[in-house]
Amino acid sequence: MSTLTEEQVNVLHHYKELLASIKEGFEYILASFSDYSKTEGDVILIDVFAAFNQVILVNADLQVLFEKDAHMVAAIEAFEEVVSAVEKMDGLFEKSQEKQQVIQQTLYPAYKNWFDEIVPLLISKIQH
Repeated sequence: MSTLTEEQVNVLHHYKELLASIKEGFEYILASFSDYSKTEGDVILIDVFAAFNQVILVNADLQVLFEKDAHMVAAIEAFEEVVSAVEKMDGLFEKSQEKQQVIQQTLYPAYKNWFDEIVPLLISKIQH
C-alpha cells in the first residue's frame, strides 16, 4: 500500500468525524423517543439522512483509493446494509411508532455495526 498524502489523511479525518457526528445524531434521536424535552429528533434524522448522502459520495472515492485493500473495500461496501435499512423508513416519517421501531431495531443497529467495523480501519490508515 502506498503512503497516503496529507490531503488524503485529512479527508479520512473529516470522514471519521462525519461518521462520529452521525452516531451522535442517532444517540440523540434514540434518546428523544423517551425524553420528550429532546424535540429535535426529526430534524436530526433529516440531517442524518443528508449525511448518508455524503458518506455514499466519499465511499465511492475511498473504494478507488483503497482498491488494493480488500478488507477496507469490503467494509466500505458494507454500508449498503445501512442503505437497505434506510429504505425500510420509506413512508414512515409521519408514523411515529413505526418509525421509532425501525430506527431502534434496524437502522441504528445497522449503522452502529458498520461504524464499529469501519472506524478502526480508518484509524489504522490515518496512523500510518
